[in-house]
Amino acid sequence: MSFANKRPGGRILPVRRLTPQVDPQKQFEKLATAIGDIYGHKISQLSYEELYRTGYNLVLSKNGALAYDGVKGVIESHLDNCVHKNILGHVSALRTNPTLSTYEAFLWSVRVLWSEHVTAMLVIRDVLMYVDKVYVKDAQLPAVYDMGMNVFRDQVLLASHKRLCVEVTKSVLSQISSERRGEQVNRSVLRGVVDMLVELQDTDRLRTVYETSLNPQLLAESRAYYQSLAKSRLADHSAAAYVLAAQADLDSEMDRVDAYLVPFTGTALRSVVLEELIDNHASEILTIDDAGLIELLDQRKVEVLGVLYNLYAPLPKALSTLQSRIYQHILKTGQQLAASLAPLESKQEGPQQLPESKPAASQTLTMAAKTTMALRWTQDLLLLYDIYDEFLRKSFGDTADMRQTIYDAFIEVINSNSRAAELLSLFIDDSLKNGLKRKSEQEVEHLLDRSVLMFRFLQNKDAFEHYYKLHLAKRLLLGRSLSDDAEQSLVSKLKVECGSQFTFKLEGMFKDMQLSADLAQRFKDIDRSEPLDFDLNVSVLTPTFWPQMTPSISEEDKREMNTVKPPPGPLCDSIEAFAQFYLQQRSGRRLTWQYNMGNADIKLQFGSRTYELNVSTYQMFILMLFSADDDVSMTAAEIQQQTHIPENVLARQLQSLACGKHRILTKSPMSREVSSTDLFTFNYNFKSAQYRIRLPMVSAKATIETEKEKSESMAAIGLERQYLIEAAIVRIMKARKQMMHEQLVSETINQLSARFLPTPKMVKDTIGRLIDRDYLQRSPDDLRLYKYLA
Repeated sequence: MSFANKRPGGRILPVRRLTPQVDPQKQFEKLATAIGDIYGHKISQLSYEELYRTGYNLVLSKNGALAYDGVKGVIESHLDNCVHKNILGHVSALRTNPTLSTYEAFLWSVRVLWSEHVTAMLVIRDVLMYVDKVYVKDAQLPAVYDMGMNVFRDQVLLASHKRLCVEVTKSVLSQISSERRGEQVNRSVLRGVVDMLVELQDTDRLRTVYETSLNPQLLAESRAYYQSLAKSRLADHSAAAYVLAAQADLDSEMDRVDAYLVPFTGTALRSVVLEELIDNHASEILTIDDAGLIELLDQRKVEVLGVLYNLYAPLPKALSTLQSRIYQHILKTGQQLAASLAPLESKQEGPQQLPESKPAASQTLTMAAKTTMALRWTQDLLLLYDIYDEFLRKSFGDTADMRQTIYDAFIEVINSNSRAAELLSLFIDDSLKNGLKRKSEQEVEHLLDRSVLMFRFLQNKDAFEHYYKLHLAKRLLLGRSLSDDAEQSLVSKLKVECGSQFTFKLEGMFKDMQLSADLAQRFKDIDRSEPLDFDLNVSVLTPTFWPQMTPSISEEDKREMNTVKPPPGPLCDSIEAFAQFYLQQRSGRRLTWQYNMGNADIKLQFGSRTYELNVSTYQMFILMLFSADDDVSMTAAEIQQQTHIPENVLARQLQSLACGKHRILTKSPMSREVSSTDLFTFNYNFKSAQYRIRLPMVSAKATIETEKEKSESMAAIGLERQYLIEAAIVRIMKARKQMMHEQLVSETINQLSARFLPTPKMVKDTIGRLIDRDYLQRSPDDLRLYKYLA
């Protein structure tokens, strides 16, 4: 198929569009006129499309430079006219009359010019969008908007003949100074001027005009201001008033930053304020006469201390000064508490006498007073810690550094007292026997937690264990504890603190008491031909768990106490029956009766009246001797012969029965001392207003140790420490096989520090004893090297 009229080859070309020949100068004049209208607020009369096409045509006709430079010139001319017309008059006014109002009027005029210029430049940028897109990009020039900002900077602020930048900076600083003095300033004007300085780039194009002009001068003037302010305040302010004023200053500066300054200025300004008001005067503030840190602590100014700490915390040097002052004040307060214990170190030898014994009354009263003082020391120490714990939580933000400062101070206070372990145990003993009355569960838990915390601060925890076992044994055996739950809770807390090895014997004591209660019930349930007319409760104790309860008597008296026996009768028969019952269930064991730690409730009839007496087991044995015959009289020697109670112990028991407030026996001759020939008779004429009477039992009341008892306790603790050091050394050497002397001493101290802090000399002496006993040997090549002998 073919077409006869088909044209051979060729293609259809588009119609060529011809650029209209328009005078570029006339086009630019149109732009210049439009820019004048934009600045004159006549935007509504303009055609954006026509103006955009004008700029487009200028670029397209290779006259982009004319458009760009011409617009720049128009802006420069307009700004120069505005400065002369609207601003220079204010500059003259503030130079001749620099007041708050003239500074504000000047800044207002600058802000208005800036605001109008920014608004105009946004419109001009849109009109010349094609110039930005093509010409500016190819010529690598600043964008039209940026060019307008640079023109404003150079023509308004940095022009050498106008120096407006200097005046702006000076005016802003003047307004800030006025505001610091409490005067009201127009913050919106300041915000606008600061925004202008932040947006304008400096000539190096690396920083803003704000950074090169206002910011450094603001910080310099602020430093000078607060330097002067600190000196004047230190002369007439208390520490509380000073830190509160400093915090108010800091808050106002941060508020100022939020209102019209820049965030990075806030960081620098905070540093200036803290450095000039706090860091450079940290010690002076805390030591203001009669109004420094000590007064804040003593008066428990929790809120003020919180402000002070928050000001000191960001400053390492100032914070260290604060921590040191608090540490020293705790030590000083601790020394004042320790001074009250001076009477405890007075010499007081010999046994404790009864209060009713006249020649020994002052001595006994002194012992009671000393015990009260000992308890008061621990109570005051716990109260002092509660105060600083409140400071820690409410004032110091519970921070680790302040907590450690307080802990270190209390560790020093507690361990500077050689009796601290004894006093803490005595306080816990008194609390568990008397102090828990009318306390809530939360208060009891708080008391136990604080007691364990004081225990944590102790370095010689083994000494506390020694005293605590003695006091716990008396509470358990005499039934004096108010709360078994509190007892168990405290042991559990000690176990968490020091491990199961520390509380192993304490837990064993509780286990013995529980087993004894079960054993007593089974013994009571036995079928008997003649039922007992009294209750017999026996505590069967494991010797390795329980402490020696009579440390201050001689070994001879201890042996004699093992021969004590009750008078013949139902009680004696019941004791023998219990022994047989126990040994049948526990074959291979041996019972040793410790009557010195027992007690009894007995009923006695005096004429027509009956009284219930709580007495020691020894006193019960003595009274049983007088029950067989109404007219029996016995000498002390005869009583001793029948009961086998050691003479010095018997004398104290007879004193309690015959020479005290409740005279159950009469003594002849009537004297304060007991001799072997003194005659004792049952006092049928005894009368008392009380039905239930508790006769004094020396062993039942925990008191502060005498010097003799203290030395005996220290000897026992020292012996136990010797065994612990030996065991630690052998354990270390068995694992290491050989060690240098310094390493062995260091490792031994480190392992034992949880219980007590041995001295290097103690470790060295123990090493010598182990060498003598062939556990260790010195290396022949190096005498400082020890080898373990298997």
